[in-house]
Amino acid sequence: MAAGTVGGAPWPLLTVWIVAAVGWGAVLGLLRRDGADGTAVFLHAITPATLVLGFAFTGFGSLYSTVFMAVQWWTLVAATRGRPDRILAGGPSALATAVVWLVLTFAAAYAVTRAVL
Repeated sequence: MAAGTVGGAPWPLLTVWIVAAVGWGAVLGLLRRDGADGTAVFLHAITPATLVLGFAFTGFGSLYSTVFMAVQWWTLVAATRGRPDRILAGGPSALATAVVWLVLTFAAAYAVTRAVL
């Protein structure tokens, strides 16, 4: 086993996977707590598999998609202040929240990708 790895996987990759899994669980828990409809919960549940497959199909691999997933879930929690149903509600405040989420996601994805890769 190489130095700086855990079970053969580099520690930054394991950290990204753990952060992504915890972020996915946090958003799922918040959606369930806020009583979001079943469609939102279902789409959130299938996001990891579809995103990883999409990135693999286009030739990027799973690290980029895992970084993006971790970043988008944590920035969603930050942008909505722990209430992801605010984006589903509609209206001008939902649009402003979505724009904040988009800006935070791009900035954080750029920073984390540069730090990990």
